Amino acid sequence: MDVSAKNIIDYLEKMFPPSLAEDYDNVGLLIGDKDKNINKILFTLDVTRDTLDEAIKLGCDMIISHHPLIFTPLKKLRQMNILAV
Repeated sequence: MDVSAKNIIDYLEKMFPPSLAEDYDNVGLLIGDKDKNINKILFTLDVTRDTLDEAIKLGCDMIISHHPLIFTPLKKLRQMNILAV
């Protein structure tokens, strides 16, 4: 059964309110579409090249990580930046 990313985000934010995050934390949906239907989720501590490869191999629609993929402000986003993750 597919569930929208928004439903998952709403549930997580109910269980773990963003108001409890530290000021420097970057919480919430960082990349993607809240209206996307989600069938499989990969949970991880960090998003690395290996976890991205695993998510693709497993056909995951969403990655939920403890550490945010984007932590410091981005100044630009180019193909080489995406591949360097």
